[in-house]
Amino acid sequence: MFLKHLINPRPTIILFFIVFCFVFTCIPLLQFPSKLVFSHDWIPPFAILLLGLIIPSFHALGINNLIYEKNIIRKDNLVLGFVYLLICTPFTNTLSEWFASFFLLFFLNYIFETYQKEYPFSQIFNASFILSLLSFVFPEIAYLLILIMISGINYSNINWRNLTIACIGLITPYFFYFTYTFLFEKPYFLPSFEPLKLITFPTLSTIVLPKLIWLSILIIISLFSFIELFKWLYKKSIRSRKSFLIIFFYLILFLALLIFGSIQSWYFLMTPLCIIIGNYFTYTKGRKIANLLFLLLVISSFYYKYNIAL
Repeated sequence: MFLKHLINPRPTIILFFIVFCFVFTCIPLLQFPSKLVFSHDWIPPFAILLLGLIIPSFHALGINNLIYEKNIIRKDNLVLGFVYLLICTPFTNTLSEWFASFFLLFFLNYIFETYQKEYPFSQIFNASFILSLLSFVFPEIAYLLILIMISGINYSNINWRNLTIACIGLITPYFFYFTYTFLFEKPYFLPSFEPLKLITFPTLSTIVLPKLIWLSILIIISLFSFIELFKWLYKKSIRSRKSFLIIFFYLILFLALLIFGSIQSWYFLMTPLCIIIGNYFTYTKGRKIANLLFLLLVISSFYYKYNIAL
């Protein structure tokens, strides 16, 4: 009942999405002051609120359009946009992660564009160049260079030339950075990688009730989504099937970096998770269960967002 309006959406649904973004972002202000919810070390709370409204919203629309334009999910819909905002409920002031994850959409776009290209030099260079730029802030993002290699195997275009181009793209920003520091006699600092160590997961007793409810529903939906994906993956087109393999490895790489403590924010998992969940809500034949789960996700997300500062 709810999801059918987000598949082949009318212009009024797009307007509703804009209103939804504003209302959903501002809900915590009904109970908590902005300084508590949108606090940041060097940016005013109002600016964080504004950026928290703009960047995730553009990210939601960007991932929605990317997946549709690349025929990964072939039905025109706004499901992914809404899902992305809902599963990003806990993140209210992760400014660096917002920007990094948004630019990783361009990285994914270039990866998908290597499909059916024997020598996708420009796409591989641009993808590795983006990783290199982001590694100045999050050094471990450079490990996503492995995804370029995986995509080469997946798209059957891996060769020494493409791998060389990927290395050149990764090195280029550091070369310009070294040149700048040399010419202006500035100190040269390489990003430092965190030592690998297993993170400690919080116990249930330490998780507040709104977060526990939201997290439980998200885990249940994720399980349904992964089952749906692996159950029907063989029926998808070749391009869609290969693209979902890229998304799956993208998720695995970030999950590994999180578990071993290299990257601290779970926000980077939201992009691949959104695509997998969006695929479930779009294609599953169990529409009643899907609508119920989507409704529970919406209610739990609003409840958690309202109590975000607890």
